[in-house]
Amino acid sequence: MSNDLDDLRRERRKFSERAVKVRFIDKTSDNTAKIFRCCSQDISAGGLKLVSQSPLALGLEVPMEIDLGEMWAVIEVVAQVKWCLEVDDLPTYFIGIKLVDIQQSNFQVWKKFVANL
Repeated sequence: MSNDLDDLRRERRKFSERAVKVRFIDKTSDNTAKIFRCCSQDISAGGLKLVSQSPLALGLEVPMEIDLGEMWAVIEVVAQVKWCLEVDDLPTYFIGIKLVDIQQSNFQVWKKFVANL
């Protein structure tokens, strides 16, 4: 990742691979609903970096489910795509996600989870 993207980060990132399910309406294919699974690569209190085989459009707000593991929970959030980079020909994309809407109870779980990484 470039230093420019690192400079945009407000919180310290911690490496954590978690299952993430993303649901969104694909505006490019007749507004069909799409769901895909990907995983996180790093996490902070305000967002995460995803590794995916599908790109997401910049600025898109998407409902997401983040599986924090057996000892925690699956939390639901709405996230905004801040950046998306294709990193190889498989294809693989790195996607920067900012949490923009999360229930207070889920946010407390998220903050504890990140603090314990």
